[in-house]
Formats: sequence, C-alpha cells, structure tokens
Amino acid sequence: MGGVSDLVAFLRGMPSNLRVMVARSSVTSFVYNLNPYSSLYIIALGATGTQLGLLNSLSLAMSMTFTLLTGWVSDRTERKAVFLIGSFIALLVPLIYGAAWSWTLLLPAFALGGLADGIIQPAWGAMYANSVSNRKRGTVYGLVNVFVLIPILFAGLIGGVIVSSSGGLTAVGIRPLYWLQFVLLVTTWLFVLRYLKKEERPTRAVPRSLRVMIDDYRGVLGSEGVRSWVLMKSLGSISIGMAGPFWMVYAATVHGASAMIIAYMVTVRGATQIMCSPYMGRMVDYVGRKRVIIAGRLIMYAATVIFLLGGGVLSLIFSWILMGVNDATGIAWSAKEAELVTSDKRSRMTALSNGAFNALAVPASILGGFLWDRVSLLAPFIVMVIIDGCVRMPMIHFLVPEGNRNAIDDEVDEGFSP
Repeated sequence: MGGVSDLVAFLRGMPSNLRVMVARSSVTSFVYNLNPYSSLYIIALGATGTQLGLLNSLSLAMSMTFTLLTGWVSDRTERKAVFLIGSFIALLVPLIYGAAWSWTLLLPAFALGGLADGIIQPAWGAMYANSVSNRKRGTVYGLVNVFVLIPILFAGLIGGVIVSSSGGLTAVGIRPLYWLQFVLLVTTWLFVLRYLKKEERPTRAVPRSLRVMIDDYRGVLGSEGVRSWVLMKSLGSISIGMAGPFWMVYAATVHGASAMIIAYMVTVRGATQIMCSPYMGRMVDYVGRKRVIIAGRLIMYAATVIFLLGGGVLSLIFSWILMGVNDATGIAWSAKEAELVTSDKRSRMTALSNGAFNALAVPASILGGFLWDRVSLLAPFIVMVIIDGCVRMPMIHFLVPEGNRNAIDDEVDEGFSP
C-alpha cells in the first residue's frame, strides 16, 4: 500500500500541465496498444511486404519533411496550438483505415499520419521535457511511465477480444478497432484543448526566411554531442525502421500466433515496462544515461534471437518480456536527448532527432520489405541487430557525452523537481 500511496502523492504533486500531458499520454497509450494488428490489416487488404514498406516510407517521408519546419516554429510560437493542429490531422487516420477496402486506399492515411507526427512530436516533446528539471529527470520519467503505461495492461487484451469476436486476423475482424480508436482520440483532443495551459514564456515572430531557420538549427547543432546524436539517430532508421513493420507479421506467419497470443505479448511487454520503469528511472539518474541505453540494447538483441528462433507461445511471451525491459530504458534515451540542449531549443532538438531518424527510414522501409519478400523473413531483423549493435551503440559510447545531469535548467515550465 505504501507504494500505491507514494504514486498517488506523486501524481497530486505534479504541475497541472504535466498531469494533463500524462493523462493524454495514458489514453493514447491505450489507443495505440489496442491495435497491434495494423501490419496484418494491411497485408489482409492485399499488400505485399514490399508494399507495406512503401506505405511506411510515405509516412516517414511526410514526417521528416514537416518535423524540421514545425520544430522551428514550435520554439518560436505557442506550442499548444501547434500540437492541437497536428493532433487534429491525426484524427483522420483511423477513419481512413476503417473505411478502406484495399491497401492502396491507405495512402492518404500514411501521408496524413506522417504529417501529423511531424507536427506533434517537436511541440509535445518540448512541453513534456520542460516540465521536469535535469536533476532527477530519470526518476520523474520513470514514475510518470507507470501512469502512462498502465492502460497497456488491458488495451491489448480488449483489442484481442474484439478482433477474435469479429472474425480473427482478417480485415473484417481488425476493422472495428479503428472506429474505437477514432472515438478515443477525439475525446483526448477535446480534453487537451480544454485543460492544457499555454506555456508562460516569451514567443517570437516566425520570419519568412529560410536562412533564419537554418541559422536557428545551426545553433542547436553547435551544442556538444548533438551532431553525434543526430547521426546516431539517422542510422537507427536503417536498423530499427527496417524491421519495425514485420514483428507481428513474423509472429503470425512463422509462429502461427493468433490475435489473443499477440494481445498477451503486448500485455506482458507493457506490464514489464511498468514494473521496471521506476527502478530504471532511478538507475538512469545514478548510473548514467549512456550505460542504461547500451545495457537495454543488449537485452533487446537477446529478445530478438529468442523471438526469431524460439518456437511456441512461451518463447514469444518471454521475448516480449525482455522487450519490455528494453522499453523501460527509453527513459535514458529521452533524458539524454532533452539534456543535450537548453529548454528554448528542445522543439528543434526533437525535430532534428526525429527528422534524422525518418530521413534514412524512407529507403530503409522499402529495403526491409524487399529483404522480407526476396531474401529471407529473418533478413530485416538480422540487419537491424548488426547495424544497431556494431555501429550505433559504439557511437553512443564514444561520441555522445554523458553530460552533467545535475546542471541547473535555464528554464523549467512550472518547475517540477521532486
């Protein structure tokens, strides 16, 4: 009971904006984990692995194109307004999915999804990071993750029951999830519109000059470690992005996973991340961001081997438990990225990070589909582990500074530092 009361006290002690953001993130966590079947839905509508990769590339290209612009705009203007515009566009995505009867009709959904993501992430990431000070950022992120991730415990199971009762892993069986997602996203948008307060910070006019935007981004890239971080993130798209669309397709195709088995995988992964997050957050603050990132990746590689080569339900469940442990180390990634720059540059930092990831993810998704269709079902995952383990992790170890996590923030919106 002490642990529960501590969490309740922590929630009550949050600044109002952080509580709103946590509530919104909890609902969206439920929405997206309700439906881990999107790749299977697209395949059911007639797409091949290569065509699935092409659709993902379209989304990533749109996100990359707009994230640099909106990241710059968000640092100069009101971030809440930017976020609301992006999240309104995102409402159209589940509607298009639900109405589609061919995979080609999903082209607008992927384009709008990428556009929305490119608008949302820089503004939301900056507002979230600026609500927490550096001193105990990992600890706070870890505790916040408990509230954000709790919906995963029942989202996957609810989605699995709906799909199983509606026709199984077919287009007809999966389609009802998109209607439910739309209703929940509309509710969340209205909630943020009503309760999220505007940031109390000076804003600047957005000049109609590409040179000013380039100069502003140069200011971000001049911070120590930012160039190495951005390059490392761009390589992540080749590895993680290449395999991303095929995890659940592999589980269903090779291991014969049903809708409910996939639901159990999502649930145990979320439960593991929830249990690990508070402890991982403290570890991030006391051990260091870089060590936790690299340790998490080693666990992910082990999980990938078990997932690919193991047989049966237990192997799938155990591999997803290990994935949940790695997911909890995402706290270290978020903390490290936020602390590379000051608070007034964080929308641009998020934009650079996401834009770099998405830039190479466009050809990577196509290549992943080609490897899946023409080489081997294992190929996208093998390439992922090689690039991630042999290139990206050494870059983090040798080129990205650990930094001073005890430094005083130049600005913390609402000053939350427990």
